[in-house]
Amino acid sequence: MFTSKKIAFLFGSGISIPAELPSMKELTQTILLGDGVVRHTDGTYYFSDNTSGYILTDEYVPRVKAFLKSLKAEIDISYQDTHETNYEDLYYVASQVKDNESGEYDNPAIKPFIKKIYHDLKPILDKRENDTHYGWTLLDIASEAVNYIRDVVWYVLSKPPKRLEHLNFIRDACRDKNIESIDIFTLNHDTLLENYFSNANIQINDGFGSPQVNGLRYWDPELLINTDLKVRLLKLHGSVSWFTFKTINHAGLEKVAIPLEMDIWHTKDLNGQRQWPAGGRPKFLAGTFNKMLSYTSDIYFDQYFQFHKLLSETRVLVVCGYGFRDKAINIKIVEWVYAGNQHKLLVIHPKPDELVASARGSIANNWGDWLRENSLLIVPEKIENVDWGEIVKQLNSFH
Repeated sequence: MFTSKKIAFLFGSGISIPAELPSMKELTQTILLGDGVVRHTDGTYYFSDNTSGYILTDEYVPRVKAFLKSLKAEIDISYQDTHETNYEDLYYVASQVKDNESGEYDNPAIKPFIKKIYHDLKPILDKRENDTHYGWTLLDIASEAVNYIRDVVWYVLSKPPKRLEHLNFIRDACRDKNIESIDIFTLNHDTLLENYFSNANIQINDGFGSPQVNGLRYWDPELLINTDLKVRLLKLHGSVSWFTFKTINHAGLEKVAIPLEMDIWHTKDLNGQRQWPAGGRPKFLAGTFNKMLSYTSDIYFDQYFQFHKLLSETRVLVVCGYGFRDKAINIKIVEWVYAGNQHKLLVIHPKPDELVASARGSIANNWGDWLRENSLLIVPEKIENVDWGEIVKQLNSFH
């Protein structure tokens, strides 16, 4: 009998697909095609129906697309037997090239790779007659590619979801009087869950305070500890709605906040002073293995620490929409499962065999053992076909 008073959910991008937000594959196609993408003079990439009004677009966007095409050709060779190259892979490799060229990280393995693709890159580095850029370098193009990917992801995932009812099992879990505490961990950058909770009139604790000066909600990790609310939400990879603000008259003073009106350029700090969004871009993690470097810094450390703490306090973890591709998250799940005999993992996925086949080794290698030891239970359904009653029924089958 399922008697736990506390339950945790781990969500991945798969829960956003029924809401008609783009899949990983669709996002990758949008990035590679670049239709309607323009480069503003402020250095960010936008979508516009009229590209002629952005004089830098023809100089920058074709170069970035050509660079990403060259990267994809090489990545495809490495991943042809495992998975289709996606934008996270492209971002990871582009960031490695950028970090190598800038001297940020020493990576001897990337140098032969750069040498191999440099012949194909040479034409896009050559200065053209009407170029405004002083002279293109590999660092320039890699830096632009990283920004381009982040900006396209930002704008595409900022669109409101078209449907939310497939998440009603969360609402019913919140209403279940037998459940006292719900921790939700998500790897998504979009605001699907925030939209759902708002529409369902469910109060959540996400670590951001109440609206204060100019409609900003400032990050305060202490709020996650001191709470009377039933539901906590942690966005382990950041969000398209999070921004770092710098107070103009206080160099080095930075705060992460959510602007409710999403006007990031006209805000004031708690003292009423004008502030700017650092870099003009939201705070979220992109890429693959490079994400782990950020888990120990800034707001991501706070999130990951709470993930570790709150997960250790729960016996039941329900996973949905996650492909088990994040190495650091996978390690934490494996440690948690083996940390106690009472820890139970429930995975909702319509094609579990395909899921485990594409999962990284730490999960795939333990999958069979967990099933035999009754630590893992699988619900072979799409998220929209599962309700809270079915989840409770399945949890009751654990013994």
